[in-house]
Amino acid sequence: MNVQSIQQAIELEKLRSQVAELERQNKKLSKQIRVNESLYLSILDALPINIFLEDPEGRTIYANKQVCLSNGVSLDKIVGKTIFDYFPLEIAKLNRAYDLEVWKKRQLITREFPSGYKGEEHHMFSGKTIIHIDESDEDFLLGFALEITDRVRAENRLKESEEKFRSLTEQAADSFFLIGTDGMFTEVNPTACEVLNFSKEELLRMSTEMVFSKLPEKIKHLKIDSKEQASSNFEDLMTGKDDTQIPVDINIRLIHIGENQMYFALCRDIRDKKRAEAQIKHMAFHDALTDLPNRWAIQSIIEEHITQKNVPSSILGFILLDLDYFKVVNDSLGHEAGDLLLKEVSKRLQDATDHREVKLARFGGDEFIILIPQLSSEKEITEICDRIMEVMAAPFLIKGQRLNISTSMGISFYPKDGTDLNSLIKNADLAMYGSKELGRSCYSLYHPDMKHHANKRMDLEILLRKALDENEFILYYQPKVNLHTGEINGMEALIRWKNKLDQIILPDAFIPIAEETGLINPIGEWVLREACRQCKEWQDLGFGDLTISVNLSPKQFQRQNLVGMIISVLEETGLSPNSLELEVTEGIVMKNPEEAVIVLQELKQLGIKISIDDFGTGFSSLSYLKFFPIDILKIDRSFIANIERDDADAKITSAVISLAHSLKINVVAEGVENGEQYDFLVNRSCDYAQGNFISKPVDPKEVKSLLVYDEAFIIT
Repeated sequence: MNVQSIQQAIELEKLRSQVAELERQNKKLSKQIRVNESLYLSILDALPINIFLEDPEGRTIYANKQVCLSNGVSLDKIVGKTIFDYFPLEIAKLNRAYDLEVWKKRQLITREFPSGYKGEEHHMFSGKTIIHIDESDEDFLLGFALEITDRVRAENRLKESEEKFRSLTEQAADSFFLIGTDGMFTEVNPTACEVLNFSKEELLRMSTEMVFSKLPEKIKHLKIDSKEQASSNFEDLMTGKDDTQIPVDINIRLIHIGENQMYFALCRDIRDKKRAEAQIKHMAFHDALTDLPNRWAIQSIIEEHITQKNVPSSILGFILLDLDYFKVVNDSLGHEAGDLLLKEVSKRLQDATDHREVKLARFGGDEFIILIPQLSSEKEITEICDRIMEVMAAPFLIKGQRLNISTSMGISFYPKDGTDLNSLIKNADLAMYGSKELGRSCYSLYHPDMKHHANKRMDLEILLRKALDENEFILYYQPKVNLHTGEINGMEALIRWKNKLDQIILPDAFIPIAEETGLINPIGEWVLREACRQCKEWQDLGFGDLTISVNLSPKQFQRQNLVGMIISVLEETGLSPNSLELEVTEGIVMKNPEEAVIVLQELKQLGIKISIDDFGTGFSSLSYLKFFPIDILKIDRSFIANIERDDADAKITSAVISLAHSLKINVVAEGVENGEQYDFLVNRSCDYAQGNFISKPVDPKEVKSLLVYDEAFIIT
């Protein structure tokens, strides 16, 4: 082997060694490259950011693990595919347009973008750019994306809440204000602008001091540095553009918006509430019919007067006033007419007491109160009473009727006659009752003697009730003679009270009190029952044609079940209705003629005779006689007393007899005291007579004697 060959072999060996070294280094480098690639890929997969590479056609060349996780697919479903393969169509179109914009501008473009897979909505912050890879000599689209779904959803919720809040505040019926810690308005709703009549721009340049009364001070009391929400609720006044005062109910709350503290004020307009409260208060202290102050208003005035430090000589005058015969108006014309009358009376009383210190009030029913504080003398109050009498003198025109209404007044004084409302009313009432006893249409001042008189009346009422319970009442009977035959064919029952001392008390002494207290109904029923029983007893003794007359009082006639009560009494006693004669006065039937006709017709249908007592003394119209089912007219004793001497009385009596007979009504003359009167009545063809000339009222035993021994009692 020559040198050249050896040298070539050595070179070949070196070359092999170098090749082997190069292979080792290449393997080492390849391994390192693979390690680096694996490291880079691991790093890319570990990043919480979507990283992907797309070719110009939009096919995915590379995608890290986060891309698979975000889209819920495996890598083999992404690599080599386009977004149209795994995104919803609309989202895919938006993304492809995004890609084409990046390819066109060849610069980094970022944006928030919707993403999603299988209908799931996601939001991404995405960035895309174009890169060049030398080894492949190609351009690719490199993209990255960070999921911001939670942030977007939170922002959407916040936006939705803000929109709801704005909608609520803008449409709310209450005024809404956001107020800075400096007291300036930072936001207001349309309602606040409308209520205050300011524009939003005007209000946002204003402070709470310019609009609210209490709010600025209330704000100072809230804990500005508190992390907790402090609040306060109160009523305040807002001042509008035209200085209108608007009462509101405010809820003010300290709130935190980020690092800022603000006040949120919600104001409810309570004008309607205040008006309602004022109306309720007015109703509580005023009469609904006349709108005058009522008893409670007067009570407060008196209490105020008492608590004031008045001048020692100052007197408070108290007048209690009621209308005379007001019940007649109610009963005859109806309650509507009564209400109209009360309204007119209240107007006249206001005219009569038109003075700033005089207080007029309606006490109730037809009663009024007049309060006069700061009187220097008692004479001043009588001057007011005189004015009242004067304004009340003119007739009232009510529902086409001219009514003459008078008033009775009672006067008491503070502190002489009472130191509280109840005592002043009580004593004024006693004085008013004194006015009525004097004939009404006048006024009286309270005197302590009136209390004694009232106590006597009260004692009498107690005794009356006891008399009814213990059967102390008795009946006397006055015969009624038939002037055509001279026979006694009827008796009038007349009540008497025989007390424990065997004293006989006449009805004039107790019937008025019985009427006032309502005792007249049980007393009247007892009279009817006893009279019917007694008449039946006489009839059973052989006096079968005998009739009994019983008077009905006004209260009895107004009784709801009068007819039923009479039927019950007749059934109980066994007396025939034909034997009963009921006497009523003109005044009773004329109070309410329409209802009176109905009641009288019911009684007439039963067979009961109806008699008009004291005819000629009332204020009735003779035309009503033809409408009432009347059997008998009783001429009042005031006409009979002087018929033999007074030509006018004689003519009136003759005219009544003639009128009654023309209407086929019998006539009874009462109060016949002598023979001349008796003869006059016989000559004028009067039908019946009764009086002391014939017989005084007698007890049942004497009646029996009259009937037994004078079956043909004839006056000659």
